[in-house]
Amino acid sequence: MPDMFDIDTRHILYPRDSHERHVWLCSRGAQAMAVSITFTTLAACLVSARVYTRRYLVKHMEANDWMILIALTFSFIFMSFFILEAVHGLGMPDDDIPLRVKQEQMKAFYLTIPFYNTALLCAKASILLQYHRVFPTPSMRLTCSIVLAALATYGTWAVISGFLNCIPVAKFWEPSIRGYCLDSEALWFSNASMHILTDIAILIIPIPALKGLRLPLRQRVGIIGIFALGGFVCITSIIRLISLKKIADSTDPTYDNVGAATWSAIECNTGIICACLPTLRPLLSKILPNFLASLTPRTRSLNTVTFPPVLIDVHQRLQVEASARVAACLSDDTRLAHTEHVDRDRGDDDDDDDERFEWGDDHDDDDDDDDDDDDDDDDVEE
Repeated sequence: MPDMFDIDTRHILYPRDSHERHVWLCSRGAQAMAVSITFTTLAACLVSARVYTRRYLVKHMEANDWMILIALTFSFIFMSFFILEAVHGLGMPDDDIPLRVKQEQMKAFYLTIPFYNTALLCAKASILLQYHRVFPTPSMRLTCSIVLAALATYGTWAVISGFLNCIPVAKFWEPSIRGYCLDSEALWFSNASMHILTDIAILIIPIPALKGLRLPLRQRVGIIGIFALGGFVCITSIIRLISLKKIADSTDPTYDNVGAATWSAIECNTGIICACLPTLRPLLSKILPNFLASLTPRTRSLNTVTFPPVLIDVHQRLQVEASARVAACLSDDTRLAHTEHVDRDRGDDDDDDDERFEWGDDHDDDDDDDDDDDDDDDDVEE
């Protein structure tokens, strides 16, 4: 006679079926998940460093800083659904996955699409807003505004189409339901192509302004390094596009989706990292002051111009101001460390200035008697 307390609790703990007791995580899915977590964590560290720098060292948060925080938030949401996708059979052959588990994977995959696009779009918008602040010339601001408008236009479509890929939505993970779905292949390729085009545009926009700057060799190497990382974002976009083509031609999408999902995580978070790197100079100056001092032994020379003060027209002034802002961005407000020195040199001439750059060579101090000329031509406000 069986014991009255010998009760099989399997169906109480797992009321649907025994598949729910199993984590469908294969080695390929685990590797993809590890890549996503690693890059998202790295992006979070750099965004935290950026916020600390802007909030507590520079003491000024701007729109581009808030935008990168939004991008990181959506990147974390994307990573969460990526993990759900991985533990529900991502990277496994379709025949080895039960139907219920496969549907759960497709639900997670459905949710990764709009959040991936939103995170990447916000990271790009942050970079463009930073360009808009650093380069004040009308032509540069017009270019940034045009690219921002294009970004907002196709980005709105990318996010909405991601959420409304199928009508009803459940048809995305249960094809037997009656309804309508967009052409996934056309949608993926169009969005990926626009991401690549905007990546290239963001990469080349600052080149004309940076080309005319007289920077030390080591700073030029640093700029090249940042641009190389930006080029890596373009490369990841292209590789992801190739991976999407593989999925479109695949007869086993759950197995072949690993590559596209992994490169999506890399692309999204690398964009966030690129947006943060140029803003970390004050923090590095605080942590490694001697090292950075050796990289820029002649900081004053970066702010030296050779135009005759009286002959600078409005266009030249804007070009000079752009150069000043670029130098300030590259050093990311290191002028704050020299504020007391600038105050002693300028005396009462700059009482109305909120943010200052010191222009000209050391011999400009001999012309302090000509106050009007100094106020108009030698001091450029940011």
